[in-house]
Formats: sequence, C-alpha cells, structure tokens
Amino acid sequence: MTGGKPPGAESGGAPPVGTLEPIGTGEATGEISMLIRALHAADMRLQELTAGEVDTVTDREGHAYLLQPAQERWRESEAAKHRAGAETLLRFAAAMDATSDAIYLVDRSSMSFIHVNQAGCRSQAKTRAELLTLSPAQVFAVPPAELERVYDALIAHDAETKPEEVFARGRDNVRTWTELRRHAQCSGEHWTIVTLVRDITARKEAETRIIHLNRVHAVLSGINTLIVRVRRRDELFMESCRIATEEGGFPMVWIGMLDRVTMRIVPMASVGVSEDYLEFVLEKSTLHAGSPLGNTLMARAVREGRAIWENDLEFNADVLFRAQLIAGGIRSMAVFPLSIAAEVVGVVVLYAAETDFFHAEELKLLAELTGDIAFAVDHIEKQERLDYIAYYDVLTGLANRGLFLERTEQYIRSAGAGGSKLALFLIDLERFKNINDSLGRPAGDALLQQVAQWLTGYVGDTNLLSRIGADHFGVMLPGIKRVEGVGRILEKTLHAFLAHDFAVAGGVLRISAKVGVAVYPEDGTDADTLFKHAESALKGAKSSGTRYLCYTEEMTVSMAGRLSLENRLRQALERSEFVLHFQPKVNMLSGVLTGAEALLRWNDPMAGLVPPNRFISILEETGLIHEVGQWALHQAVAVYRRWRETGLRAVRISVNVSPHQLRNRGFVSEIEHALGDDALAAAGLELEITESVIMEDVRFSIASLRAIRALGVGIAIDDFGTGFSSLSYLARLPVHTLKIDRSFIIDMALSSEGLALVSTIVNLAHSLKLNAVAEGVETEEQYRLLRLLNCDEMQGYLFSKPLPLGIFEDKYLGAGNAGNAGAAGTADT
Repeated sequence: MTGGKPPGAESGGAPPVGTLEPIGTGEATGEISMLIRALHAADMRLQELTAGEVDTVTDREGHAYLLQPAQERWRESEAAKHRAGAETLLRFAAAMDATSDAIYLVDRSSMSFIHVNQAGCRSQAKTRAELLTLSPAQVFAVPPAELERVYDALIAHDAETKPEEVFARGRDNVRTWTELRRHAQCSGEHWTIVTLVRDITARKEAETRIIHLNRVHAVLSGINTLIVRVRRRDELFMESCRIATEEGGFPMVWIGMLDRVTMRIVPMASVGVSEDYLEFVLEKSTLHAGSPLGNTLMARAVREGRAIWENDLEFNADVLFRAQLIAGGIRSMAVFPLSIAAEVVGVVVLYAAETDFFHAEELKLLAELTGDIAFAVDHIEKQERLDYIAYYDVLTGLANRGLFLERTEQYIRSAGAGGSKLALFLIDLERFKNINDSLGRPAGDALLQQVAQWLTGYVGDTNLLSRIGADHFGVMLPGIKRVEGVGRILEKTLHAFLAHDFAVAGGVLRISAKVGVAVYPEDGTDADTLFKHAESALKGAKSSGTRYLCYTEEMTVSMAGRLSLENRLRQALERSEFVLHFQPKVNMLSGVLTGAEALLRWNDPMAGLVPPNRFISILEETGLIHEVGQWALHQAVAVYRRWRETGLRAVRISVNVSPHQLRNRGFVSEIEHALGDDALAAAGLELEITESVIMEDVRFSIASLRAIRALGVGIAIDDFGTGFSSLSYLARLPVHTLKIDRSFIIDMALSSEGLALVSTIVNLAHSLKLNAVAEGVETEEQYRLLRLLNCDEMQGYLFSKPLPLGIFEDKYLGAGNAGNAGAAGTADT
C-alpha cells in the first residue's frame, strides 16, 4: 500500500472509482449488485486495516485502489480549486479593466480572443461581447497567416517583443501614436498570447515639440549672431535663409520685400525654392483681398500684420502651388510679416516637412526671429543712409570728393599694374552762379541733377564720376594708351555737352564748361597729387579762357597737335590724299613676280608723304580706318581691272584688313560691293589678315572668311607665328597663304632656334597645302636660307621697297619685263 495523490489527479480527470447507476436487467443486474456489495465490503475492510490513514492501496502486481474517503476528499478539493480559479479570473479581469492600456488575450490554438479589457473595447469602439466574436486578425487588421507567424515566433523564443511604436490617423483626421508589446504565456499545453497597446500620443507630441523647439532655437541663435556682423541687406536675407535651412531643418525658405506701388511681394533671397515658384509670386500673386489670389496665406499675413500658418497643406486650397509643395514633401508652412514701425515691409516664409509643426511656442519664437530680422533691415537701411551721406552727394547721387579720391587711387593701382595711363578731368560749369542767383536755388539744383544725369549717360559708369563742389564735377578716364588720345575725347565730350539742351525753370539752357586735366603717371602717381594738379590746370584754363588745359604745358601742346592731325586725316579722305604703294612678291626660285601688296600712304600737302606708323593708329582710334579700308579695297579692285583692260600683266593685289573691318558684321557685303559686277575681280584680290585678329573671335572669323572665300577672294594670314593660333583652328581656316612675320626672318640668320622656327612654319604650311611667303627679306643670307628651306615666295627691301603705282607698273608690269622681278640684290633702295 502506498500513500499519495489520487490516480488521475495530474490530468484533472474524474476519480477512477465512483457510484454506478443500476444498469441492465436479469442475470447481469444481479451480478453487478454482488460486485458492488463485494467492493463495498472490501473497501470497509481496507479502511479497518489501514486505520483510515491511507488513501490508496496497491497489491504486488501494482494494481492501485482509491479508498472511498479519499475519493470524497479529492472531489471536495477539485471543487474548491474551481471556485478559487473563478474568483482569481474575476479579480484578474477587474485588474485589466482598471488599467488604461488595452489588453487582448488570444488563445493560440483556436486563434480566438479569451478576454479583452475595457480599454481595448474603448479603443475598438465595440463591446466585449462583439470583440469576442471577432478574430484577432480582424481586430488588429493583420492577415491571419502573418499574425500566426508572429505568434509562433513569440512561442518559439518564449520572449517578449521589443516595444513597437505605431502611428495612425484615426477618425476625424485625429493622429495617434501607440506602443505595442506582445508576449506568450504557457498554461499546461496551452499558449496564451498577451497583447498590450499603450497610447503614447502625448509623449510623442511632447518629444516632437522639443525637437521642433530646439530647431527653432538654433535658427534664432544663428540669426542673432548674423545680425551682429552683417552689413548688407542682401547678405542678411541670404544668410538668414541658409541658417533656417541648415540649422532649423526647413527644406524651403524665402524672404520677400513689399512693393507698395504694385502691391506685390518681390522675392529677395531663397533656399530650396524653385524659380517657377518665385516667378509666380512676383508676377501673379497679389495682396488685394478681392482678387482671385487675395486670400493666400501670404496676402493675409501682409494685410493683417500677423503670422498666418497652415499645419496640414492637404486641407487648405488657398496655399499657392499646394500640389507641387505636397509632392515635394512639404506638409506645413507659415508666413511671418516683417514689420518696421508697425508697417509691414516684407515677409519671411518657412516650409516644414512635418505636419503640425507650427504651434504656439514655435510661432512665438519665430515671430521673435522675424522681428529681429526686421530690426536688422531697419538698422542696415539707416546705416546705409549714413554711409551714403558720408560718401555720396545727396543731390546728384554721385560720389563725393572723398569717395572719388578713393576710387581714383584704386584705378591708379590698376593702371600701374597694367602699364596704362589714367586721366583726371575736373569740370567747372560756367555761369552757374548767375543761373542760381537769377532763377533760384531749386532751378540750380535741377540743373546740377541734369548735368549729373548727362554725364552718367555719356560716361556710362557712375564709379568714374563725382560731384566735388557746388558747380564742379570730376571724371576719371582709365585705360588710356596714349596721352594724345585724351584731347580727342575731351573735344568730343565738350562738343556734345555744349550741344545738349537742359530744361530749367520752364526754359532751355545750354551750358559751357572749363576743364582741367591731369594724367597718371606724368602729372602724379597718387590720387591726391593728381587731383591737386587737375585743380591747378582748371584754374589755368579759367584764367586763360581756353576750354581745357593740361597740367603739363607740353602735354597740352601734344594733345593739340594730335587733334590737328586727326582733323587733317578726316580732310585727307575727303580730299583724296591717300594713295597706295605696291611692293612686289616674287617666286623664291625663279624670281618671277607673283603678286603685290598694296600699302597705304598719306600724301599730306603740308608734310609730304607720311609713313603709315604716323597715322594708322590714329585712323584706328578715331574709327576712320573703316572708311579708309573701304577706299583701299575699291582702289585695289579698280587697279587690277585697269591692268587687265590695258593689257598689263595682272597679278593679284593683297590688301591689309584692320580689326575694325573684320569685326564689322557687314564686311562681307562691303567686299561684294567693291567687286561689283566684274566676274574676274575676285581673282585679283587677296586679303591679308593678322593672326591675332582672327583669334580674337575665331568662330566668327571662320564664318566670315568662308563667306569671303566663297566669293573667290584669296585670304592670307599675316604675321603668322605671333598670334598663338590653335592648329585645329588653322586647319579649318579657308586660307591659302601663310606670311612669316619679319621678326622671325631676322632671327633666322642669327640663331639655330630662329632657323628651326622658320623651317617649322614652312613645313606646316606645306603640310596644310598652303603657300609660304616670307616678309621683310633684306639680306642675301636670309634669301639663301629661305631657298634652302623651300619657302615659296618672298617680299622685302632686298628686291624692292613699296613703289608708287606708276613706277611699279613701269618696272614690273611693262611689256619688256615679262613678269621677271629680277635677281636678288637688284632692288631699288
């Protein structure tokens, strides 16, 4: 016999022995009655033998028997357990209902709810009875297979899941955050999945507010630091936008100023904003309440003078470019007015990627921020006004004497570095005091303003101008190459000034002026000295009665001489004083005449034949070169035609083309006009264009030269080797001749390097199927070396200097010459 728990107690089943109801009839019934009596007697006897201290007896074969008292006690114990379990369940359910977290108990085997507390019912807006009829997959909105996989993973690892934060948008667009936890609970062979759902919306919102506020504080700190050091309004706006983006995390920011004339906002600076958006704001948006776009956030902010915001762009149709903003990740925005002295002068517009960004605390800080920007704008404008008064003449807007001297010093440094000159003019308006006294100060002020406007329009750069006294103006002229050119500019300026009508006091006035001139570096190497000497020259001009006077007398004489030369050159064209001289080109091997270069000369009645180095630069500076160049083209074509018509040997004539001519867009038409209707004229004309001129605008040059070549006119590159041309461009140029510059011919006979360079140019020309012509050949040694290098043609004093037309024709084109230019060393000198 053994003592212990009743058999079957571990499985929770019924006891093995119990009361049997009478069953069956006849013999079976009698047998059952006998067995019952026998069992009862055996039970009683066993209880006597064990004295009631044993619940179960076992024989030698291991058969156990539960005595009747033990069976009755076991039944009472099981009943007590069931009563205690029910009471515990009731207490557990009450505890779950008392918590604010939603709790769901799910039986894994049946995938059904065991229990849902009141918080869970509230969160689902259903009764417990309704929830218990639904599956967990329906309630949690998760596919059944996925939910089973999650539950099985929990059971397999016998662990609690990490908290999972879930964002949801509920009814009425209410946003909620929840924290989800799950763990598996084993009870015997059954598993219960416990799911706890906690509402953490308040906590998440608090965290978000802290993040947002920190961002706004960072922007506020950055801009306050900026305000201390910034001195320009454009820098203030641009840096503020940058700080808002980099420190505050705003993906789009822009600042605009109010134009009260058009009642539009003019964007001044932005970061992250498209040009289309800003153009729309500038051109289409309006601030008028009755207009189609008059109810936008920006329009309302300006009219109401307060911040206007939208924390969810999806629900506000009055936001400009709303669809594009949302597509670009923008969810909320705010417009803050910039106000100075209670008047709105502009706006700051901020865009956030989050919904619900702009709340009371953020708005308060951002309003403080925009107030700081407005304060900085006001301060900068006042400082600019003070600076303006310190450096500018308030009446005319031109620089005052102090600023003008500073600028003059800067230009002097540039001129010194660039090896150029600078002229300083001081202009005194004549009879200004009489005008001011007779017509009144307002009339005098109006005249000064008009003079300043005229000078600005004429000079084109206000940095070169100043008002330095009541009726005195200063003008700088930088970038001068020759002192003589100053007089021409002065003459032209004074002529235009005297011809201008000034409308004053209902009448028209013409004003004359005196000018004092000082030139850097001849008259001074610093601004103060130059200015002092210009003042001295002005006093001299006023006392002597001349219109202008230079500080150095020799300079005045030189300028006067230059002006006289310019005037005579203008007359020379009208009086046909220009002539062409011709220098022959000959074949290097045979000495046969191959062509002639037409060179310009001036037959001055006063000075005789003037060489080109005396007047070509003046023609270029004055622009006369264009007209003279046209004359030379027509003259060369006419000479070639006459040679043909009179039976002389008609060789091709080369004419030099100036930079002014090639840059002229109508140059090709001018050549066509020069050729006229003569179909053979183009064959007798060759244009020589320097390499440097072609390379100034190589693409334009190629197009122009191709058009000229299409006319049948020959093209030669003059002074080749001095212009640093690209070989790739050289191959594309429609030329047939390279003329080797005279300087290389001189060096050729002096050094092996010079010889190698000329050899390279000749070989390059031949490889490109071009003719190589040597210029300035003057010695027998040069001639010998060029023949050895296989140069094609040459010209120079060794054979002939440039000759007047008649002499050239008699010597080289007459019937007795047959085109032979003669051997080396036979040239006239």
